[in-house]
Amino acid sequence: MRTLTLLGILFLLMIPTAWQAQDESESEYGSTIEWFYSACEDRLVVDFQGTMQDGYDLYYQAFDLFGGRGEPITALRRVSVNGDYAVTRQIHWLGRERRVLGTPISVVFRIARESNPDDAIFQEPSDDFLGACAEPGSSFGEDQELTTGGPVAGDMISSSGVFTPDGGLLNPIYYQEPEPIVQIGARPSERAVPGRTANPGLIFAECASVAGADPGVIYDTDEITVFWSWFAKTAEQVASHIANADYAIRLYGQPFPDVNVSEIKQIRGSRNWWVFYTVKLGDRWRPDRYEINFTLTWRNPITDGYDDYGPGTENPRIDSGCQFRVRNNPYGLEVMPVQPALPLHTYND
Repeated sequence: MRTLTLLGILFLLMIPTAWQAQDESESEYGSTIEWFYSACEDRLVVDFQGTMQDGYDLYYQAFDLFGGRGEPITALRRVSVNGDYAVTRQIHWLGRERRVLGTPISVVFRIARESNPDDAIFQEPSDDFLGACAEPGSSFGEDQELTTGGPVAGDMISSSGVFTPDGGLLNPIYYQEPEPIVQIGARPSERAVPGRTANPGLIFAECASVAGADPGVIYDTDEITVFWSWFAKTAEQVASHIANADYAIRLYGQPFPDVNVSEIKQIRGSRNWWVFYTVKLGDRWRPDRYEINFTLTWRNPITDGYDDYGPGTENPRIDSGCQFRVRNNPYGLEVMPVQPALPLHTYND
């Protein structure tokens, strides 16, 4: 028997900071699971209670689209329980990144064999939006078992969530241990340049549509590379996109020549298939403000396995863009600007 507590969901719609989901389910074998979860910028907090028969455990995993679709934003986690249980789990998003409040989340809960999470007797997604995190264990009272872990130096605690052509993440921010009160020499924080990203000069052509993807401070000594991408559930769907996509992308009013198109590939941390479009524009740009205009249409309808795009669909086109500014470098180097050339000059291999 599976029952849904409608009161909890209606209450959530009125007060976004409330617990984000409540459900109670009983498998045909007698195991039960009741959960409350809240999801915020940096973590997921889940309270469980119920009864678990021998040989079975709880499993859960979060995704960034409703129905347990999209990209996984946590690893698949196992909660070892037996008999009557009441436990809490608190975990950070993959890569310690921060996520945007108000965006979708779906947590898939299951009861499965201890030795095989795919041998499930119950599985169900629970959908909601990122809001405020409640205190671990607050829904089921005290005496909870709590598993948590804080970041350590070098952990990625934030990023744009945009994959780069080399398989990394754009604009990562890494955790640094607090600086000592007394410091000999310059502090790392004093050497840091405000607004300077971890990959200066790497520009996502659709940065205006993605929080955290702003190119930041760019110097005339930085090599500028512009990229964009497409992903789908299967390689065949990506190939269909490539065959039908018409990109109209301009910088400084000029189209990009010699766009490099990558092979269709999977990248670590993603179950989808990807293609990347890259344009290397070199360094020695004249200090100024620049704007990329991005428009994507398709000659025929396509699907990425999640939504349909192109003529006759709900997504006939995508419009976006990105603004960036080039500044004089602070190193005392005199630079003779050669970009933007007319027409644009690229340095793709």
